[in-house]
Amino acid sequence: MKDSLTDKLCCPVDKHDLEIEVFARDEVAGEILEALMTCPRCSRYFPVIYGIPVLIPDEYRDRSLEGRLLKKWGYRLDDGRTNRLLPIED
Repeated sequence: MKDSLTDKLCCPVDKHDLEIEVFARDEVAGEILEALMTCPRCSRYFPVIYGIPVLIPDEYRDRSLEGRLLKKWGYRLDDGRTNRLLPIED
């Protein structure tokens, strides 16, 4: 995902601007490879995996597939049923 695309994306639920935390990028190509986008209004999260922003509705997401990536980034789901994240405590 190109850095310039982050200014054009919004939360698919409430259309609010997304905040982004970048974990891996390709500096040569100017692309974000891994990131976590969050909506400050509704607290939903949307990962960027292999440069692709995953902006699909909650009911179509498989949390078990996202769990490993969230753990790698230092986050976990609060109870496995919602779209809220909590930091992993050491």
